[in-house]
Parts: sequence; structure tokens; C-alpha cells
Amino acid sequence: MIRLLIISTLLIACKGNTAEINHSQVVSYQTKFKTNQPDSLLAGIQSKITNAFVQGMVSKNNDKLKQLKKELEQLYKTKNQHLILYWQSYLQFFYSIYYLEAGDKKNAEKEIDTAIDWMNNMTNKNSEYYALLAMLEGFSLQFKGMKAMFIGPRAQKNVKAALAIDSTNLRAYYVYASNDFYTPEKYGGGKEAETYLLKAISLPAQKIKNNYLPSWGKEEAYELLIRHYIKKEKWGLAKEYFQEGIKGFPNSYTLNKLASKLVGK
Repeated sequence: MIRLLIISTLLIACKGNTAEINHSQVVSYQTKFKTNQPDSLLAGIQSKITNAFVQGMVSKNNDKLKQLKKELEQLYKTKNQHLILYWQSYLQFFYSIYYLEAGDKKNAEKEIDTAIDWMNNMTNKNSEYYALLAMLEGFSLQFKGMKAMFIGPRAQKNVKAALAIDSTNLRAYYVYASNDFYTPEKYGGGKEAETYLLKAISLPAQKIKNNYLPSWGKEEAYELLIRHYIKKEKWGLAKEYFQEGIKGFPNSYTLNKLASKLVGK
């Protein structure tokens, strides 16, 4: 599905210190993401959220996204599970983009801040939660003015926490690379994006296939890697990874959109 708005509106996150992890609080994926009584709402929830977002952008009506938001809120009140809160926060990200594209920056900031608060207040976060939190914080920078200098390092610290807990989490590598890619060179950006994107695309979207759990990041990593090579005018590599990416994601809007930039190169 269409992801261009997501990628193009992710902003910079400044460099921070290496995260300090209390490993005694780290919980395994099986424990942290376990749903003792799986709910049908959570089956394929990632696609449900992105589809509702895309439909809202096309129709200029966010009723479907709003309804999904209400259903997740009700489910969380009933079951109070971290996995549900993860998807609520993920949905808030899209809700924020919707408002931003509508020119309503006040509500866009409010929605992303709500998601960040939820994730910050969550105890015993694992790698997936830290990765999402870092992405949300990076996106929020555009609203924060001078406060961004404090939020950027927090985002970097959180993505490093994600990698410290799980060095095979492709979403953590993608978020780290995004932060570096969007950081201006004068602030030290652009030095690590390629390395982290190559690592991201080498990893599986999920260790164990499960439609209740996140799988985002790989398509986005290909898109950003190709853009990186286009920016550096490394056309051979750009075309190589375009072919590899489009094979894995033939219906990708963002990857197909890059094809025109590679014609004749």
C-alpha cells in the first residue's frame, strides 16, 4: 500500500549517546507479544491500519481510521495488553500524518504526542517498542521548534536501545538509518544510513510469521536505500536494489515511483 507520506514526512533525529539498557527488565518476544486470547481485530492489524489510512487520504475522510481507533481503544480497555497499545500508537502515527496533510498541525502534533506518551509510559519495553518509539519521536521533531534538540537525542537513544536488545530487528535498523538519512550532513548525518539500510534489508520482516505482530520496515528500507544511491549518483547500485526491492514488493507505490528516476541511468 501507499507509504510515500510516511517516508517523506519522517524528519531528522539528532545523534545521542549509547542507550543504557536494564537487561533485567527485558522480556522475550514470546512473553511480551503473547496474546493469550487472540482477538480478531488484531489479526492483520498492520494492514488494517495502513488500508484505513490510504482510504482516508484518497477520500479525504478519516472515518475508517477513526472507527479503527475507537475499536482498538475499547479492546485495550477490555484486555489492557501491551500489544494492543503498540498498535494504538502505530495508528496514532498515521492519524498524525492525516492531520498534517490536511494542514492541521495542532492536531497532528497532539496525536503523535499521545502515541509517544503511551510508549514512554509502557514498562519493560522490548526491541519492537523502542523502535516504534524512536520513529514516533523522530516524526514529532517537525512540531517542536527548539525542543527538537532534546527530543532528537532521545530518539537516537531509544533506537540504540532497540538494537541492544535485539540485533536482528530490521525495524530498529530502518529507524536508525532514517534518522541518519534525514540528519543534515553539517550535523553529522548521512554517514551510517547505507550500512544500516543494507543490514535492514538482509533481515526477515518477522522471525516467525504472525499477522498479529509488526512486519513494517523492509519495503521502506529498500525505498530509502535506493534514494540514498540516487542522491549519491551511484546508479548501478540504485538499479540493483530497485530490482531486488521490486521483486519482493511488486505493488509498492514508493518503489515503483522511483523507477522514473532510474530510466536511462
